[in-house]
Amino acid sequence: MESWPPRRRAWPGPLPAPRLLGLILFPWTLPLAGAEERSVTHTGLPILVSLANRAVSFSCSITYPYTPKFKDFRVSYFHVDLQGQTSSEKKISCQPGPGSENQTHTTACPIFLKLPNSSATGTYYCSVHWQDSRMIGEGTFILVRDTGYQEPPQSPQKLLLFCFVGILAVLSILATALLLWKKRQIWALWKHAAKKCPGPSATSSPGQPPSESVYTDLQRRETEVYDRIQSEAGSPPTSQGLLSQEKQHKFEGEGEFNLVYENL
Repeated sequence: MESWPPRRRAWPGPLPAPRLLGLILFPWTLPLAGAEERSVTHTGLPILVSLANRAVSFSCSITYPYTPKFKDFRVSYFHVDLQGQTSSEKKISCQPGPGSENQTHTTACPIFLKLPNSSATGTYYCSVHWQDSRMIGEGTFILVRDTGYQEPPQSPQKLLLFCFVGILAVLSILATALLLWKKRQIWALWKHAAKKCPGPSATSSPGQPPSESVYTDLQRRETEVYDRIQSEAGSPPTSQGLLSQEKQHKFEGEGEFNLVYENL
């Protein structure tokens, strides 16, 4: 039988670059994966306004994997004032609720504050501490005012305007009262003059009968003329009679005209 020489095992060549990079980064991917599942966010308004010594609150939402490593944490808060100075952290009581093992869980932690004065104005942050890491929220800005809204002091221009309007109102009232008083005085003088100078009807004597109307007098004269014409119609007229009648009629006409003129 022919014997073959033993084959030597070939050493593996260099690994490809992607596989080598994966082996190098593999130990770092595990903590990064845990960090991606965790987050701390501020819920509610990003800016709050509060008076001094009044209660104000904001809330933090903590998301994490519900595992023995991450479900035990400690929550605190601190703030950075307008001058950029950071305060010390103050712990608050916030315990995680029940959840499903190895599942993502979210816990809400409300923070209640009572800020003393306007120097407490600043950005307030939630800080969550795990055994080997710490995460901070994006922050909530709280503006603290010592007092509420106050009206600004009145300027001299406003005082002058109010005085001018008041003077105009007083003058208008006085002018109206003066016009009413003047009207009442004129009315009283007119009544007094009417009492001293009575009308023509009051000056006539009570025993004298009122004069008849001009039209009534003319109607009576016309009736007398017609009666006389009818009485003379029965006798034949003579020349002298006609002349005497014409003169008489002319005289009566002139008398009636004079009577009408006197009555007018």
